[in-house]
Amino acid sequence: MGVQLREKKMSNGQISYYLDIYHNKKRWYEFLDIHINKNKPTESDKEKKRLANEIKVKRENELIVQDNGLVDKSKRKADFAVWFKNYIEGRSQNYKNNKKTLKHLESFLNGKTLPFTAITPDWIKDFSKYMQSKVSVNTTVDYLKNLFTALEEAVRKGIIYVNPFRKIPRHERLRQKPVYRNAFTFEELQRLADTPCNIEPQYKQAYFFSCFTGLRWSDVNPLKWSEIITKKIDNKEEWFIYFEQEKTEDIEYLPLTDGAVEILKERKREQEENNERSLFVFPLVKEVDPVRETRHKQVWYSLKKWAEVAGIDKKRIHFHTGRHTFATNILENSPDADLWTVSKLLGHKTISATQIYAHVRDSRKKSAVKALPKLNLKSVKAA
Repeated sequence: MGVQLREKKMSNGQISYYLDIYHNKKRWYEFLDIHINKNKPTESDKEKKRLANEIKVKRENELIVQDNGLVDKSKRKADFAVWFKNYIEGRSQNYKNNKKTLKHLESFLNGKTLPFTAITPDWIKDFSKYMQSKVSVNTTVDYLKNLFTALEEAVRKGIIYVNPFRKIPRHERLRQKPVYRNAFTFEELQRLADTPCNIEPQYKQAYFFSCFTGLRWSDVNPLKWSEIITKKIDNKEEWFIYFEQEKTEDIEYLPLTDGAVEILKERKREQEENNERSLFVFPLVKEVDPVRETRHKQVWYSLKKWAEVAGIDKKRIHFHTGRHTFATNILENSPDADLWTVSKLLGHKTISATQIYAHVRDSRKKSAVKALPKLNLKSVKAA
């Protein structure tokens, strides 16, 4: 192992400092962006050289800590909120949800710093109680999961020895509560379809497309024609969608229902009639401001207006209801559907995420019990 402070001559006569690092049979360079005049050094130049030497010593110490499986105490004293913010910016997965978690964390801290060493099981419980005063229990659990994942990364990076979440006994951990997932019946969807309402037609098309595919808003609004594929199977045209899920970043290849195909054909006709040249399937639904989500809010407001006119509870209509509608109706109306199949159609990574759809409506329960054969109980009475 070795860290050497080296100099590189520059065209303007100055020298630039860089570190020549050799560790575990690998060699790399770290340029420090520190430049001085070596021939006639000023006091400022001397201070810069001292700084370069301090960085060299710091890098040596970091490698020693790493080699011996130690935890750098200076890192443990760093502000977790600042570290968490940088952690979020460095990853795209679950970005929005992590940003909301950070917002609640900063509000809870109210300008105070939070060293890694201060994150204890008791602190986690206090933060959990604070969030439950702001959001639901299930949302709180989601935000705590984000912190858990971030702290696992801190363990991997050698900042802390153990994730403080793991010190909380299982019976004391906050758990999600069962939630009934609202879904529309086909009768309710038909009522929506039959209800005239003066809103942008593409808003209606995009929502029904979600109900027929299970796609989230984040997957519907940026959907491109290039992600729609048609194939000839047994001399019949079949439609598929091939896209990357915004939430999980997984590539999905899914067959499309007849209802979804009908919407796509209608959009193609409109595209030709209006001479559209957009790459997007629903260009008037495409989000224009991902930060403020202005288009999402506009579509959501219009859908609520539509539901109200149709006599349907407007609180129920949003794109995640479309996703629930797809999953529930597949389970209830397809004899070949099971949770594993629906899990794949929704793009879930685990079957546990799909188990929320294991409930069935009363009509399905009624038909299930009515299917049991009757017994001749006359002989029981005679006995």
